[in-house]
Amino acid sequence: MNRLNTALIIALVVIPTVFGVLKMPTEMGWAILAIGLALFFANLDKFSRFKAMGFEADLKTAVDKAYAAIDQLKELALVLSAPIMDELAVSGRILQYLRLKYKLEHVEKISSALRKLGASESEIQDVCATMFQRVRSDHIKTVPLYLKKANKDKSVVLDGCEDWDVHDWDKDKLEAFIREHALDKNDEVIEWIRDLDYFEQTKKLRREDKWQS
Repeated sequence: MNRLNTALIIALVVIPTVFGVLKMPTEMGWAILAIGLALFFANLDKFSRFKAMGFEADLKTAVDKAYAAIDQLKELALVLSAPIMDELAVSGRILQYLRLKYKLEHVEKISSALRKLGASESEIQDVCATMFQRVRSDHIKTVPLYLKKANKDKSVVLDGCEDWDVHDWDKDKLEAFIREHALDKNDEVIEWIRDLDYFEQTKKLRREDKWQS
């Protein structure tokens, strides 16, 4: 710690504490505490080299952990900033958009940064739930559209399928619906069900070329 910082600590903390600790107003006490903490953190790396009753190692460990946490927070800030910059880059430009593949890659990077900060898998899933639910629903809603083409004689069963609420559907429920109504599956239906199953297992797109917008 250089002489200027030492003088600041004496002038702003030590002297007021010695001469006014019993009579100072509450506001002054908080001000002195804030100044003291600010000076401490401004010189955190210097304090870590102090020796006092054998606590040097413990203090250095705490400082190292604090800096590691700062690095992790910086990483999270960067991965959160990237999709914002991407959206700004294409905003207002006709026929330009971020492909779903890249959006899911950003989600994975954010998830990884959260894991490094100690977030549980349950907490991470809660954060990503809206995005994953949206993509899963889009997979599920596509299947009835192709079922219509393969079952023109049963189109009444699939009327209005574009507006179905499928938020609680999954691969098993979709397959059960097909069996219940004895619907035929063409190649596209089979492929989209495979796409859905792949996404539910990996949170990635099986056929990226099918998701251009």
